[in-house]
Amino acid sequence: MAARAGNRSSRTTRATTRRCVATRANCWKVAFAFRLHANVRAHERGTGPEIWEQSAGKVDVFVDFAGSGGTFTGTARFLRSQNPVIRCYLLEPATAAVLAGQAVTNASHKIQGGGYSMADLPLLDRSLITDYLSVTDEEAIAGARLLALEESIFGGFSSGAHLAAAVRLLRDREPGATIAFLICDSGLKYLSTDLFSDAIAK
Repeated sequence: MAARAGNRSSRTTRATTRRCVATRANCWKVAFAFRLHANVRAHERGTGPEIWEQSAGKVDVFVDFAGSGGTFTGTARFLRSQNPVIRCYLLEPATAAVLAGQAVTNASHKIQGGGYSMADLPLLDRSLITDYLSVTDEEAIAGARLLALEESIFGGFSSGAHLAAAVRLLRDREPGATIAFLICDSGLKYLSTDLFSDAIAK
């Protein structure tokens, strides 16, 4: 069942899942990514070192769209261990920037893979956050299309959000910086959405 983690439908789904796991024999244990510390370790041991190696240690900024918080925490923790002055920005949807202390005006934003309107993310280490950023649906869509057109990188909504935030930082507070972000998934599963459907029709 697909549901956003911050709304009532999602909370009901999680509660039902936990009840089924607790009461049914031979039921698989649920790997709840929002509390699974292996999530953080995977990025601290894998993603962070890969970024550091691929940039030859020259990365200045890391930007990540808030999902479970595990990717941000693990990656930022490793990068800061190599260079304590690396700036790490946490990105949220403009209409659901709860981690930045903003009111949710629309939890049903289009940026899939995060922005769940959850103010409490157990895996998120806020001490690593330099600042909070937000992007609109339109900025994320434009960013994803730009990645495809200019760099032949076929990513999804959050990848476009990453690019939009990085470009804004380069134009404003981080001119000349080397900014790292992730391409989290392929655009293939979004072909029927408004991320690419109208572009394909043209």
